[in-house]
Amino acid sequence: MVRAIVLGAGPAGERHARAFRALADRCLVAGVYDPDPEAAKKLAMTLGIPWLEALEPAFQEAHVAIVAGAVETRPRLARAALEAGLDVLIEPPLASTVELAHSLLSAIVRAPRRPVAMVAFDEHFDPTVRELRALVADQTLVSVHADRMDPAVTGPAPELDVVHALMSQDLQFVLALSGEPIAATQAAGRRMRRGGPIDHAQALLVFEDDLVASLVASRASAGHVRRVWVTTTSAEITADLGTRTIEAHRTTSTTGRHESVVQRIELPHVDPTAAQAAAFLQYVERRTSPEVGIGQAIAVQEAALAIVKRVELIAHRPATRRGQHAA
Repeated sequence: MVRAIVLGAGPAGERHARAFRALADRCLVAGVYDPDPEAAKKLAMTLGIPWLEALEPAFQEAHVAIVAGAVETRPRLARAALEAGLDVLIEPPLASTVELAHSLLSAIVRAPRRPVAMVAFDEHFDPTVRELRALVADQTLVSVHADRMDPAVTGPAPELDVVHALMSQDLQFVLALSGEPIAATQAAGRRMRRGGPIDHAQALLVFEDDLVASLVASRASAGHVRRVWVTTTSAEITADLGTRTIEAHRTTSTTGRHESVVQRIELPHVDPTAAQAAAFLQYVERRTSPEVGIGQAIAVQEAALAIVKRVELIAHRPATRRGQHAA
């Protein structure tokens, strides 16, 4: 039985805690810790799990740590867990800077044993995304386009800009799909409130293998949109993560005649966070490397930073006219 502790009592910590608690035949959620004791007590009471007052005693009783607190606390908590000999599942982004994210690699080297260090890109385990990857695995990729939109944010400004909060899932997808580094980045975006984080971003990426990726992420939409289009040399494939459907349009050629074939696939509903938790436990039990590791997460964070810098560059250009929502 794997004993897990949750480090972070915010929404991400609660999401992961519920997913692991649902795997009661394989995992015991031994408690929750947060630098804010009241937040930890509240989540512990909600989920019926222990509240952890201090980290060191908790590390001695656990096998794995789910690191899901505020972004600025993640590197410290992840390093402490790794150096205590625990396996870790870390919510992205790994840190507030790429340099701090890189520091986790040295913590892995210093760990008492080779740890399972996985990053929680939930959608990597979504059945629709997995089916899409399988459909294009043996094809020559031409381009990827992704739309990821949420309704406009009200109340306090979000902690993360839309690139790190939303687009990072699509960055992880396309980086894993290509397997090659990004050769060029262009991007533009805007804020919907002065001084707040970027709320809308569009990025154009060119990879070393010439794959072109166009990614849109927005918190200024009328509703939730999660769609991905993949163009290959032999097919046009559309995946809608909201409806869990995939449509593949292929052209076949026989005896000089061209025919279009449409394949529609409907996927079952599976909570990707729960599927991810089950996969993580399997990696821990078998001591195998996870599909999404620290190195890939650092590549995602570097790509996100490059996009944000491009957006900022455009946003701060000299202009004769600026509206009330100008960045």
